[in-house]
Amino acid sequence: MAHKIIKPLTYFIMALALIGIGVRLFTDTTSFLMDILVTVLFAAVIIGIVYFIFSRRNGGTSNEMKQYRKAARQSKQKYKQPTTSSTIAKKMKPSTIKSKVASKKQKQRKEAPHLRVIEGNKSKKKNRASF
Repeated sequence: MAHKIIKPLTYFIMALALIGIGVRLFTDTTSFLMDILVTVLFAAVIIGIVYFIFSRRNGGTSNEMKQYRKAARQSKQKYKQPTTSSTIAKKMKPSTIKSKVASKKQKQRKEAPHLRVIEGNKSKKKNRASF
């Protein structure tokens, strides 16, 4: 029952606000526009301060963060997967596409992998029969 009362009351308050804004706009336009301008500037200053505080907290412009972003960008460029465009593939002959795919596979094998194998003790085997 409270919902039936709250919804019309909300619409009534919004209608009164719109009427008040309209009356103020027509009777005192310069004051109304100045108030809107001051409100927008005040909001921009508050948002700027909050943005500055949060960007500083997250490492924003520190030298370490710049180096990290540069390293991440380089890593992304190094390990990204090449994609072939369908329009280029349609224009090429099938033999050219196969030769390019084969050359890419050979090129990928020549590159050193970024992972390495750590050798363990393979000669030691557990005797599972005796516990």
